[in-house]
Amino acid sequence: MSSSLKGRLSFLLHFLRHPLRNASVAPSSRVASRSMLKGLDVSKLEYVVELGPGTGCFTQELYDRLPEHCQVLVIELEGNYLKDLERRFGDRFHIVQASAHELEALVEEMGWPRVDLVLSGLPFVLPKPVQERLWDTLQRLTGQGTVYRFFTYMPPIMKRYYRGFDLRLVRGVAANLPPMWIYSVN
Repeated sequence: MSSSLKGRLSFLLHFLRHPLRNASVAPSSRVASRSMLKGLDVSKLEYVVELGPGTGCFTQELYDRLPEHCQVLVIELEGNYLKDLERRFGDRFHIVQASAHELEALVEEMGWPRVDLVLSGLPFVLPKPVQERLWDTLQRLTGQGTVYRFFTYMPPIMKRYYRGFDLRLVRGVAANLPPMWIYSVN
């Protein structure tokens, strides 16, 4: 069985077990992955964090496009995804099993002076303590110039969760199952 097919099957099974944590039945398309970086000058990025990579669709785009000197921290909660992420990206990226609300402590542990980009594959419905701590961290980071890029399948509902963020629609992606909308802060 191909790695791609294994990844899709793993994603589907995870969705069936945890539909609120994995809000889609299929990983993001290549078009969606490329769209996540649309309008960003990736050649200038030095410190990047990815939250919730799952099967690594966005991670692959980062791996293919970021300069070799760029440091990347990939934070994934689900242990089922870690081995494959480490195998595919561990030669250049730091892959850690942790909750997204630990973002600030993990960045501090890395000794980074800043974060240039946070790319998120997380659902907007998170447990309240996780969400509050993560949102506080993201507001602090974006206040310091970090770009926060994420997607949603349901913009009207998502916007209720992101009160206090200056959201900008990057683009809609119809070539994805389900269709998605990509937003950016900064």
